[in-house]
Amino acid sequence: MKFRFLTDEFFKVYSNCPEMERKNNRPYAHLCIVEMDNLKFAIPIRHHITHNYAIFTDKEKTKGLDLSKTVIIVDDKYIDCSKIAYISAEEYNLLVNKKYYIKEKLKSYIKTYKKALKHKDIPRNKSLCEKSTLQYFHKELGI
Repeated sequence: MKFRFLTDEFFKVYSNCPEMERKNNRPYAHLCIVEMDNLKFAIPIRHHITHNYAIFTDKEKTKGLDLSKTVIIVDDKYIDCSKIAYISAEEYNLLVNKKYYIKEKLKSYIKTYKKALKHKDIPRNKSLCEKSTLQYFHKELGI
């Protein structure tokens, strides 16, 4: 697992996606998940998370990896390898030791999202689908 930034070009390409995180200086946890058609996922590290689709790094459950804002990296040129993304040592230690857990949680979130798409008449499913950045990656997810 690497912590990287996404490039300005990434944010330009996805500028018409309102649920996409706009801070190009926000570190993303970059995971390569082979079991899922060799797709590369970037999960943002966020504070003030107010839902349960996250991997929390604090006791208050407000900081961590926000699965609802996960993006798919369709081209490696969108990963900025020229800068190192620094996160707190505490968060780093919690996350780096949970690589398998993070992958499993991401798989579960994607499965939940796909199920929710089939039943958007249910308010919580509608909300999940509208707020998830996966809505911009249906082609890559085979939806």
